Amino acid sequence: MLWSRFALRYMFSPKSHSVINIIAWVSLVAVAVPTAAMIILLAMFDGLTESIEELNTAIDADIEIVTQRGQTFHEESIDFESINAVEGVVCLTPYIEQSVMASATGRQYPINIRGVEPTYFDVMALDSYVARGSLDAIASGDIVLGVSLASSLGAYGIGTEIELFALNRKQLSTLLPTSGISKLKTRLGGVISANNQINESVALVSLESAQQLLNYANRISGIAIKIAPDSDPERIADEISAIAGEEYDILTRERKNASINAILRMEKFAIVLIGALIALVATFAIVGSVVMLMTEKRRDIATLRAMGASQQLICNIFVGEGVLLSTAGTLLGALLGVGFTLIQKYWGVVKIPGGSILESYPVSLSGVDVVIVIALVMAMGTLISTLTVRSKLR
Repeated sequence: MLWSRFALRYMFSPKSHSVINIIAWVSLVAVAVPTAAMIILLAMFDGLTESIEELNTAIDADIEIVTQRGQTFHEESIDFESINAVEGVVCLTPYIEQSVMASATGRQYPINIRGVEPTYFDVMALDSYVARGSLDAIASGDIVLGVSLASSLGAYGIGTEIELFALNRKQLSTLLPTSGISKLKTRLGGVISANNQINESVALVSLESAQQLLNYANRISGIAIKIAPDSDPERIADEISAIAGEEYDILTRERKNASINAILRMEKFAIVLIGALIALVATFAIVGSVVMLMTEKRRDIATLRAMGASQQLICNIFVGEGVLLSTAGTLLGALLGVGFTLIQKYWGVVKIPGGSILESYPVSLSGVDVVIVIALVMAMGTLISTLTVRSKLR
Protein backbone atom coordinates (compact mmCIF):
# COMPACT_ATOMS: atom_id res chain seq x y z
CA MET A 1 0.00 0.00 0.00
CA LEU A 2 1.14 3.53 -0.79
CA TRP A 3 0.94 4.85 2.78
CA SER A 4 3.13 2.01 4.08
CA ARG A 5 5.93 2.96 1.67
CA PHE A 6 5.91 6.52 2.96
CA ALA A 7 5.86 5.30 6.57
CA LEU A 8 8.81 2.97 6.04
CA ARG A 9 10.83 5.65 4.29
CA TYR A 10 10.12 8.20 7.01
CA MET A 11 11.07 5.71 9.69
CA PHE A 12 14.48 4.77 8.30
CA SER A 13 15.50 7.93 6.44
CA PRO A 14 17.80 10.42 8.27
CA LYS A 15 16.01 13.35 9.93
CA SER A 16 17.05 16.98 9.65
CA HIS A 17 17.18 17.26 13.44
CA SER A 18 19.06 14.57 15.41
CA VAL A 19 16.70 15.04 18.35
CA ILE A 20 13.93 13.40 16.30
CA ASN A 21 16.05 10.28 15.89
CA ILE A 22 16.77 10.29 19.63
CA ILE A 23 13.07 10.62 20.47
CA ALA A 24 12.25 7.76 18.08
CA TRP A 25 14.80 5.46 19.75
CA VAL A 26 13.60 6.48 23.21
CA SER A 27 9.99 5.71 22.29
CA LEU A 28 11.04 2.34 20.89
CA VAL A 29 12.89 1.44 24.12
CA ALA A 30 10.00 2.82 26.21
CA VAL A 31 7.67 0.32 24.53
CA ALA A 32 10.15 -2.57 24.63
CA VAL A 33 10.88 -2.42 28.38
CA PRO A 34 7.31 -2.89 29.72
CA THR A 35 6.64 -5.51 27.06
CA ALA A 36 9.64 -7.53 28.23
CA ALA A 37 8.69 -6.94 31.87
CA MET A 38 5.14 -8.24 31.33
CA ILE A 39 6.37 -11.41 29.64
CA ILE A 40 8.94 -12.05 32.39
CA LEU A 41 6.43 -11.40 35.19
CA LEU A 42 3.83 -13.71 33.66
CA ALA A 43 6.48 -16.40 33.13
CA MET A 44 7.59 -16.11 36.76
CA PHE A 45 3.99 -16.23 37.99
CA ASP A 46 3.24 -19.32 35.90
CA GLY A 47 6.50 -20.90 37.07
CA LEU A 48 5.70 -20.32 40.74
CA THR A 49 2.16 -21.62 40.23
CA GLU A 50 3.44 -24.81 38.58
CA SER A 51 6.06 -25.29 41.32
CA ILE A 52 3.40 -24.94 44.01
CA GLU A 53 1.17 -27.43 42.21
CA GLU A 54 4.11 -29.84 41.87
CA LEU A 55 4.83 -29.59 45.60
CA ASN A 56 1.15 -30.06 46.41
CA THR A 57 1.11 -33.38 44.55
CA ALA A 58 3.07 -34.71 47.53
CA ILE A 59 0.07 -34.18 49.85
CA ASP A 60 -2.87 -33.80 47.45
CA ALA A 61 -3.87 -36.70 45.21
CA ASP A 62 -5.31 -36.09 41.76
CA ILE A 63 -8.65 -37.39 43.04
CA GLU A 64 -9.78 -38.41 46.53
CA ILE A 65 -12.82 -40.32 47.76
CA VAL A 66 -14.10 -39.30 51.20
CA THR A 67 -17.29 -40.03 53.07
CA GLN A 68 -19.99 -37.41 53.53
CA ARG A 69 -20.88 -38.73 56.98
CA GLY A 70 -18.39 -39.21 59.78
CA GLN A 71 -14.63 -39.48 59.48
CA THR A 72 -14.18 -43.06 58.34
CA PHE A 73 -15.91 -45.78 56.34
CA HIS A 74 -15.47 -49.50 55.88
CA GLU A 75 -13.01 -50.58 53.20
CA GLU A 76 -15.40 -53.14 51.75
CA SER A 77 -18.03 -50.48 51.06
CA ILE A 78 -16.01 -49.31 48.04
CA ASP A 79 -15.53 -51.38 44.89
CA PHE A 80 -11.78 -50.92 44.41
CA GLU A 81 -11.61 -53.10 41.29
CA SER A 82 -14.30 -51.16 39.43
CA ILE A 83 -12.70 -47.81 40.28
CA ASN A 84 -9.26 -49.07 39.25
CA ALA A 85 -10.77 -50.15 35.92
CA VAL A 86 -11.98 -46.63 35.07
CA GLU A 87 -10.18 -45.30 32.00
CA GLY A 88 -7.46 -42.86 33.09
CA VAL A 89 -7.00 -44.23 36.62
CA VAL A 90 -3.36 -45.27 37.10
CA CYS A 91 -3.48 -46.50 40.71
CA LEU A 92 -5.29 -45.96 43.99
CA THR A 93 -4.55 -46.44 47.66
CA PRO A 94 -6.55 -46.24 50.91
CA TYR A 95 -5.46 -44.19 53.92
CA ILE A 96 -6.69 -43.33 57.40
CA GLU A 97 -6.11 -39.96 59.05
CA GLN A 98 -6.58 -38.80 62.63
CA SER A 99 -5.15 -36.33 65.16
CA VAL A 100 -3.02 -37.89 67.91
CA MET A 101 -0.49 -36.83 70.53
CA ALA A 102 3.17 -37.60 69.85
CA SER A 103 5.88 -37.80 72.51
CA ALA A 104 9.65 -37.96 72.04
CA THR A 105 12.76 -36.81 73.93
CA GLY A 106 10.56 -35.47 76.72
CA ARG A 107 8.46 -33.34 74.37
CA GLN A 108 4.79 -33.70 73.47
CA TYR A 109 3.27 -32.34 70.29
CA PRO A 110 -0.11 -32.86 68.57
CA ILE A 111 0.21 -34.25 65.08
CA ASN A 112 -2.10 -35.50 62.37
CA ILE A 113 -0.99 -38.99 61.41
CA ARG A 114 -1.88 -40.68 58.16
CA GLY A 115 -1.80 -44.44 57.92
CA VAL A 116 -0.82 -45.59 54.44
CA GLU A 117 0.04 -48.66 52.41
CA PRO A 118 3.21 -49.01 50.29
CA THR A 119 1.11 -48.16 47.20
CA TYR A 120 0.57 -44.70 48.70
CA PHE A 121 3.91 -43.57 47.28
CA ASP A 122 2.84 -44.59 43.78
CA VAL A 123 0.10 -41.95 44.12
CA MET A 124 1.93 -39.24 46.07
CA ALA A 125 5.25 -37.92 44.78
CA LEU A 126 7.15 -37.84 48.09
CA ASP A 127 10.28 -39.75 47.10
CA SER A 128 12.23 -36.72 45.91
CA TYR A 129 11.67 -34.85 49.19
CA VAL A 130 13.22 -37.41 51.54
CA ALA A 131 15.97 -35.59 53.45
CA ARG A 132 16.99 -38.42 55.80
CA GLY A 133 16.05 -42.05 56.19
CA SER A 134 13.69 -43.84 53.82
CA LEU A 135 9.99 -44.13 53.05
CA ASP A 136 10.39 -47.91 53.11
CA ALA A 137 10.81 -47.67 56.90
CA ILE A 138 7.02 -47.26 57.20
CA ALA A 139 6.52 -50.90 56.21
CA SER A 140 8.76 -51.87 59.17
CA GLY A 141 6.59 -49.98 61.65
CA ASP A 142 8.53 -46.72 61.70
CA ILE A 143 7.14 -43.21 61.25
CA VAL A 144 8.10 -40.62 58.61
CA LEU A 145 7.77 -36.98 59.66
CA GLY A 146 8.04 -33.59 58.05
CA VAL A 147 11.23 -31.84 59.14
CA SER A 148 9.32 -29.21 61.16
CA LEU A 149 7.37 -31.88 63.06
CA ALA A 150 10.54 -33.83 63.77
CA SER A 151 12.17 -30.66 65.08
CA SER A 152 9.19 -29.87 67.32
CA LEU A 153 9.53 -33.31 68.89
CA GLY A 154 13.30 -33.06 69.16
CA ALA A 155 13.60 -36.15 66.96
CA TYR A 156 16.74 -35.20 65.09
CA GLY A 157 18.20 -38.64 64.48
CA ILE A 158 16.92 -41.64 62.57
CA GLY A 159 15.84 -44.28 65.07
CA THR A 160 14.64 -41.83 67.72
CA GLU A 161 11.85 -43.45 69.72
CA ILE A 162 8.45 -41.79 69.35
CA GLU A 163 5.25 -42.68 71.16
CA LEU A 164 1.82 -41.97 69.72
CA PHE A 165 -1.28 -41.62 71.90
CA ALA A 166 -4.92 -41.68 70.76
CA LEU A 167 -8.32 -42.01 72.39
CA ASN A 168 -9.46 -45.61 72.66
CA ARG A 169 -13.14 -45.29 71.84
CA LYS A 170 -13.86 -48.89 72.92
CA GLN A 171 -12.40 -48.55 76.43
CA LEU A 172 -13.10 -44.90 77.21
CA SER A 173 -14.20 -44.56 80.87
CA THR A 174 -14.93 -41.54 83.02
CA LEU A 175 -13.76 -43.49 86.12
CA LEU A 176 -10.41 -44.57 84.67
CA PRO A 177 -9.51 -42.03 81.94
CA THR A 178 -6.10 -43.59 81.33
CA SER A 179 -7.74 -46.84 80.23
CA GLY A 180 -9.21 -44.98 77.30
CA ILE A 181 -5.82 -44.17 75.78
CA SER A 182 -4.22 -46.27 73.04
CA LYS A 183 -0.45 -46.16 72.67
CA LEU A 184 1.86 -47.03 69.81
CA LYS A 185 5.64 -47.16 70.10
CA THR A 186 7.52 -46.40 66.93
CA ARG A 187 10.79 -44.93 65.72
CA LEU A 188 11.71 -42.15 63.34
CA GLY A 189 12.36 -43.82 60.01
CA GLY A 190 12.55 -40.85 57.67
CA VAL A 191 12.34 -37.08 57.38
CA ILE A 192 10.62 -35.14 54.59
CA SER A 193 11.78 -31.64 53.63
CA ALA A 194 9.80 -29.63 51.07
CA ASN A 195 7.69 -26.51 51.66
CA ASN A 196 6.33 -25.28 55.01
CA GLN A 197 2.96 -26.95 54.53
CA ILE A 198 4.50 -30.36 53.90
CA ASN A 199 7.18 -29.95 56.58
CA GLU A 200 4.54 -29.18 59.21
CA SER A 201 1.90 -31.73 58.19
CA VAL A 202 3.50 -34.98 57.02
CA ALA A 203 3.34 -37.79 59.60
CA LEU A 204 3.10 -41.19 57.95
CA VAL A 205 2.81 -44.64 59.52
CA SER A 206 1.62 -47.94 58.15
CA LEU A 207 -2.11 -48.33 57.62
CA GLU A 208 -2.21 -51.38 59.90
CA SER A 209 -0.43 -49.53 62.73
CA ALA A 210 -2.74 -46.52 62.44
CA GLN A 211 -5.88 -48.68 62.42
CA GLN A 212 -4.63 -50.51 65.50
CA LEU A 213 -3.78 -47.26 67.34
CA LEU A 214 -7.10 -45.63 66.46
CA ASN A 215 -9.19 -48.79 66.97
CA TYR A 216 -10.54 -48.53 63.44
CA ALA A 217 -10.21 -52.10 62.19
CA ASN A 218 -10.78 -52.33 58.42
CA ARG A 219 -11.86 -48.69 58.29
CA ILE A 220 -10.30 -45.89 56.24
CA SER A 221 -10.67 -42.11 55.93
CA GLY A 222 -10.34 -41.92 52.18
CA ILE A 223 -8.92 -43.27 48.94
CA ALA A 224 -6.23 -41.40 47.04
CA ILE A 225 -6.22 -41.85 43.27
CA LYS A 226 -3.58 -41.06 40.66
CA ILE A 227 -4.72 -40.46 37.08
CA ALA A 228 -2.87 -40.36 33.77
CA PRO A 229 -1.34 -36.93 32.92
CA ASP A 230 -3.52 -36.30 29.86
CA SER A 231 -6.77 -37.53 31.42
CA ASP A 232 -9.79 -35.38 32.21
CA PRO A 233 -10.13 -35.38 36.02
CA GLU A 234 -13.73 -34.18 35.92
CA ARG A 235 -14.82 -37.03 33.65
CA ILE A 236 -13.02 -39.58 35.79
CA ALA A 237 -14.49 -38.08 38.97
CA ASP A 238 -18.00 -38.38 37.53
CA GLU A 239 -17.43 -42.04 36.62
CA ILE A 240 -16.03 -42.79 40.08
CA SER A 241 -18.99 -41.01 41.67
CA ALA A 242 -21.37 -43.28 39.78
CA ILE A 243 -19.50 -46.33 41.14
CA ALA A 244 -19.06 -45.12 44.74
CA GLY A 245 -22.56 -43.77 45.20
CA GLU A 246 -24.10 -40.67 46.69
CA GLU A 247 -22.69 -41.26 50.17
CA TYR A 248 -19.21 -40.23 49.05
CA ASP A 249 -17.62 -37.00 47.85
CA ILE A 250 -15.27 -37.28 44.87
CA LEU A 251 -12.75 -34.45 45.13
CA THR A 252 -10.45 -33.48 42.28
CA ARG A 253 -7.50 -31.22 43.02
CA GLU A 254 -9.34 -28.38 41.28
CA ARG A 255 -12.40 -28.86 43.48
CA LYS A 256 -10.35 -29.02 46.68
CA ASN A 257 -8.37 -25.89 45.80
CA ALA A 258 -11.14 -23.96 44.06
CA SER A 259 -10.76 -20.82 46.19
CA ILE A 260 -6.95 -20.79 45.87
CA ASN A 261 -7.14 -21.29 42.11
CA ALA A 262 -9.65 -18.43 41.84
CA ILE A 263 -7.26 -16.16 43.76
CA LEU A 264 -4.37 -17.18 41.50
CA ARG A 265 -6.42 -16.36 38.40
CA MET A 266 -7.29 -12.97 39.86
CA GLU A 267 -3.63 -12.31 40.64
CA LYS A 268 -2.62 -13.17 37.09
CA PHE A 269 -5.34 -10.86 35.76
CA ALA A 270 -4.04 -8.12 38.06
CA ILE A 271 -0.51 -8.60 36.70
CA VAL A 272 -1.78 -8.25 33.13
CA LEU A 273 -3.89 -5.21 34.05
CA ILE A 274 -1.08 -3.39 35.85
CA GLY A 275 1.36 -4.28 33.08
CA ALA A 276 -1.11 -3.00 30.49
CA LEU A 277 -1.44 0.33 32.31
CA ILE A 278 2.35 0.68 32.41
CA ALA A 279 2.56 -0.23 28.73
CA LEU A 280 -0.19 2.31 27.96
CA VAL A 281 1.82 5.06 29.64
CA ALA A 282 4.93 3.89 27.78
CA THR A 283 3.19 4.03 24.40
CA PHE A 284 2.60 7.74 24.95
CA ALA A 285 6.30 8.09 24.12
CA ILE A 286 5.26 7.36 20.55
CA VAL A 287 3.20 10.57 20.59
CA GLY A 288 6.29 12.71 20.83
CA SER A 289 8.02 10.87 18.02
CA VAL A 290 5.01 11.06 15.68
CA VAL A 291 4.33 14.74 16.45
CA MET A 292 7.98 15.67 15.86
CA LEU A 293 7.97 13.77 12.57
CA MET A 294 4.75 15.47 11.43
CA THR A 295 6.26 18.85 12.29
CA GLU A 296 9.37 18.09 10.25
CA LYS A 297 7.37 16.75 7.30
CA ARG A 298 4.85 19.58 7.13
CA ARG A 299 6.20 20.60 3.70
CA ASP A 300 5.81 17.01 2.48
CA ILE A 301 2.23 17.07 3.77
CA ALA A 302 1.53 20.28 1.84
CA THR A 303 3.09 18.77 -1.30
CA LEU A 304 1.03 15.61 -1.01
CA ARG A 305 -2.15 17.63 -0.61
CA ALA A 306 -1.25 19.72 -3.66
CA MET A 307 -0.80 16.50 -5.64
CA GLY A 308 -4.31 15.40 -4.63
CA ALA A 309 -3.55 13.13 -1.70
CA SER A 310 -6.58 12.59 0.49
CA GLN A 311 -6.71 13.38 4.19
CA GLN A 312 -7.09 9.66 4.87
CA LEU A 313 -3.85 8.81 3.00
CA ILE A 314 -1.85 11.41 4.93
CA CYS A 315 -3.38 10.19 8.17
CA ASN A 316 -2.51 6.58 7.34
CA ILE A 317 1.11 7.52 6.60
CA PHE A 318 1.77 8.93 10.07
CA VAL A 319 -0.43 6.41 11.86
CA GLY A 320 1.64 3.77 10.06
CA GLU A 321 4.78 5.45 11.38
CA GLY A 322 3.49 5.16 14.94
CA VAL A 323 2.41 1.54 14.35
CA LEU A 324 5.86 0.68 13.00
CA LEU A 325 7.51 2.20 16.07
CA SER A 326 5.20 0.37 18.47
CA THR A 327 5.60 -2.89 16.52
CA ALA A 328 9.39 -2.63 16.55
CA GLY A 329 9.39 -1.83 20.27
CA THR A 330 6.95 -4.64 21.04
CA LEU A 331 8.90 -7.24 19.09
CA LEU A 332 12.17 -6.08 20.65
CA GLY A 333 10.59 -6.33 24.11
CA ALA A 334 9.14 -9.76 23.32
CA LEU A 335 12.56 -10.95 22.15
CA LEU A 336 14.19 -9.67 25.34
CA GLY A 337 11.46 -11.11 27.58
CA VAL A 338 11.47 -14.54 25.94
CA GLY A 339 15.27 -14.58 25.85
CA PHE A 340 15.60 -13.77 29.54
CA THR A 341 12.91 -16.31 30.45
CA LEU A 342 14.67 -19.10 28.54
CA ILE A 343 18.02 -18.20 30.13
CA GLN A 344 16.40 -18.32 33.58
CA LYS A 345 14.67 -21.59 32.78
CA TYR A 346 17.77 -23.46 31.65
CA TRP A 347 20.55 -21.73 33.59
CA GLY A 348 18.75 -20.25 36.63
CA VAL A 349 20.78 -17.04 36.77
CA VAL A 350 18.46 -15.42 39.35
CA LYS A 351 18.77 -17.44 42.56
CA ILE A 352 16.36 -17.66 45.50
CA PRO A 353 18.15 -16.70 48.73
CA GLY A 354 17.58 -18.36 52.09
CA GLY A 355 18.19 -22.02 51.27
CA SER A 356 14.82 -22.65 49.63
CA ILE A 357 14.02 -26.03 48.09
CA LEU A 358 14.02 -24.14 44.76
CA GLU A 359 17.52 -22.97 43.89
CA SER A 360 16.39 -20.36 41.39
CA TYR A 361 13.17 -18.56 40.52
CA PRO A 362 11.02 -20.96 38.48
CA VAL A 363 9.66 -19.74 35.15
CA SER A 364 7.24 -21.21 32.65
CA LEU A 365 6.98 -19.65 29.22
CA SER A 366 3.48 -19.69 27.77
CA GLY A 367 3.03 -18.95 24.07
CA VAL A 368 -0.50 -17.74 24.77
CA ASP A 369 0.78 -15.19 27.31
CA VAL A 370 3.40 -13.91 24.86
CA VAL A 371 0.82 -13.50 22.09
CA ILE A 372 -1.57 -11.70 24.46
CA VAL A 373 1.14 -9.26 25.59
CA ILE A 374 2.25 -8.53 22.02
CA ALA A 375 -1.32 -8.03 20.81
CA LEU A 376 -2.17 -5.83 23.81
CA VAL A 377 0.82 -3.50 23.45
CA MET A 378 0.48 -3.24 19.67
CA ALA A 379 -3.23 -2.46 20.00
CA MET A 380 -2.47 0.34 22.45
CA GLY A 381 0.29 1.67 20.21
CA THR A 382 -2.07 1.70 17.23
CA LEU A 383 -4.80 3.45 19.22
CA ILE A 384 -2.45 6.13 20.58
CA SER A 385 -0.95 6.74 17.12
CA THR A 386 -4.39 7.05 15.51
CA LEU A 387 -5.69 9.51 18.10
CA THR A 388 -2.49 11.60 17.94
CA VAL A 389 -2.42 11.89 14.14
CA ARG A 390 -6.12 12.66 13.79
CA SER A 391 -5.98 15.39 16.42
CA LYS A 392 -2.87 16.88 14.78
CA LEU A 393 -4.30 16.90 11.24
CA ARG A 394 -7.60 18.59 12.16
